[in-house]
Amino acid sequence: MRSHPFQVLLAISFAAFASLGAQNNAPQSSSVGARSGKARILGAVLDSLNGGALRDADILLEGARASTQTDSLGKFEFDSLPPGTFQVGVFHPRLDTLGLSMATRPFRVGPDSTSIVVLAVPSVATIIRDRCEAKSGASGRSAVIGEVKDPESVQPVAGVEVSIAWLELEISKEVGIRRTPHLERDTTDRFGKFKFCGLPNSLQATLQARHGASATGEIPMVLGDRPVELGARTLLLSAADSTAKTGDATVSGVVTLLDGAENAGSRVELVGTDVVALTDARGEFTMHNLPGGSRVLLARHLGYAPQLVPVDLSSHEQPRVTIKLPKYVAVMDPVLVVARRTAALDKVGFGQRRKSAYGYFIGPEQLERMHPFYATDALRMVPGLRTIRTAHGESVTSTRDIGNGCVTYYVDDMLFREIEPGDVNNFVSGHEIVAVEVYQGGMAPAQYQGMGSGCTTIVIWTRFKAGN
Repeated sequence: MRSHPFQVLLAISFAAFASLGAQNNAPQSSSVGARSGKARILGAVLDSLNGGALRDADILLEGARASTQTDSLGKFEFDSLPPGTFQVGVFHPRLDTLGLSMATRPFRVGPDSTSIVVLAVPSVATIIRDRCEAKSGASGRSAVIGEVKDPESVQPVAGVEVSIAWLELEISKEVGIRRTPHLERDTTDRFGKFKFCGLPNSLQATLQARHGASATGEIPMVLGDRPVELGARTLLLSAADSTAKTGDATVSGVVTLLDGAENAGSRVELVGTDVVALTDARGEFTMHNLPGGSRVLLARHLGYAPQLVPVDLSSHEQPRVTIKLPKYVAVMDPVLVVARRTAALDKVGFGQRRKSAYGYFIGPEQLERMHPFYATDALRMVPGLRTIRTAHGESVTSTRDIGNGCVTYYVDDMLFREIEPGDVNNFVSGHEIVAVEVYQGGMAPAQYQGMGSGCTTIVIWTRFKAGN
């Protein structure tokens, strides 16, 4: 195991607390009961990063071969110990991501005594100063650090390219509205570690790890509003050069509609795969045979804003997630929102494809005049498409003979597989749509040809991807 400089610093710092507790081994009052000759160790672990307690941390007591976990207040206790010399160590996934080791120096406890041990995760400033060598970037003084591990072997993966992407929004009278995309890259070292320094606070970004043909999902990373913030994340990525769509992982969870409405029939998909699940009457869902790695779940329910939730998949553990969908409220677009949306569509390439690609394009201005209620309402006037009635509602087919009239949907740049014909209307409201691209068979850009070139491809962009 790698020995990080913090291991020494922490041991010195925490030894002071431990020694203080050891020196305060006052015998218990005889009024409590007869002397047993046994000792007790009380402790707490503080999370300086988040200003609270470090809960559910594993506490190992070396010298007694005993272990326990911290409670919701970060407290732990070892009782009925024989007199002797002990050492307290702390283990937690957050510490692993930060690359920290927490342990006291060995200390001695006597009979009929109570020792107090207090440990604390180093502060944000301390960690950033150590990892980033006190350097600030042009954007700020915050940082994002982490590690990449194989989901099955749980071993670090070296040589992985990790990228962080975010969009900087500037609004002023001089420049109007300017959205500047930022992308930074780092490569994991032999311990699987990566870091991004000199980042702004109040950051909403995405992390992605890539190794050969394997890649994680775009994992959300949010930094707070303090002057100096630190984000930490472990990413799971297979060390093998594989693009497997199936595996031995399982995920379950519940989708909750925040206004308390019945949440049966919500759609949950594992982004980047064909796996889709619908929630039952209790809002529960389960997905089996999933590929391992850090991925993203996308949940949709008609009339509610879709949500992305990161999930770490492996055969060793079955994660359970809770996804909360807020009510979608349609409002009139002020000029500022329209400008933001146009900039967001430019970022995803809509504007460029509109100028050069061989397709049919419907922009925000046309949709504002159309006021579509269903997703298919936005497609009624598109040449080469026909709307028909089915047992499940309205469905869109192609009038071209190539591909036998089949249609492939992409919603917000992600493949949308209809469970039943017309299913798109059950999960995408016409009010959400801000732009549409339609390509006849064989004419779609390369990124939208995954399902075969014979089908008509319909690319739908919603407020979820193109701003509010």
